[in-house]
Amino acid sequence: MFWVQPLAALSVFEHLTPNIIYRVRVEVPLVALSFDDGPHPNFTPQVLDILERHDAKATFFLIGERALLYPELVARIKGAGHQVGNHYYKNAPTFGHSDAEFLRYLQQTEKAIGLTEEPKLFRAPGGVAWPRQLRLAREQGYAYTLGSAYPNDPMHPPVRYITWLIEKNLAPGTIVIPHDGISNATRSIQALPEILRAGRKKGIRFVSIGELLRASSKTTE
Repeated sequence: MFWVQPLAALSVFEHLTPNIIYRVRVEVPLVALSFDDGPHPNFTPQVLDILERHDAKATFFLIGERALLYPELVARIKGAGHQVGNHYYKNAPTFGHSDAEFLRYLQQTEKAIGLTEEPKLFRAPGGVAWPRQLRLAREQGYAYTLGSAYPNDPMHPPVRYITWLIEKNLAPGTIVIPHDGISNATRSIQALPEILRAGRKKGIRFVSIGELLRASSKTTE
């Protein structure tokens, strides 16, 4: 399951954790791209260049302290029409933090990335947090967002695996989670153009998670 990630298995997680967004029900061929752990001074610009060439949009879940180091990259992300999400202040587990610490780090990151788009999106480092922390985030107006195609790129698998895992899960409403802020995102960046071309062949348009949620709202109206 960890390495194959069949979309059919998602229904189990959605049933067990209904307050977490793994994918979005849409009737149009949209897939959301999201990138974690940035901004990174070398890899984030490469990702942005590729997205621009392929006319694709994405959501960048940013680490607060990294956003403060590279404000020009945060500005470039937003200026290119991409969405930013809250990936906490430090790229470390939230488990040992008190409620007050958790809220402080959440709010510091929100300020650092200039988060204004509603709904605000939060994804904890490593994708896991205590249930009480997720409740605190919801009380602050956040939707907790994971995904449905996670290529395990922090473990540096082959480019072929990254491409295969994501391509097979390119169905309307999928949320993809590669990384631009890991120590070496080269393989993810090498896989990205092929993934975008494969989606285009399927008639899929790559958008931010926010746009995917807006398309879902239109579907249910």
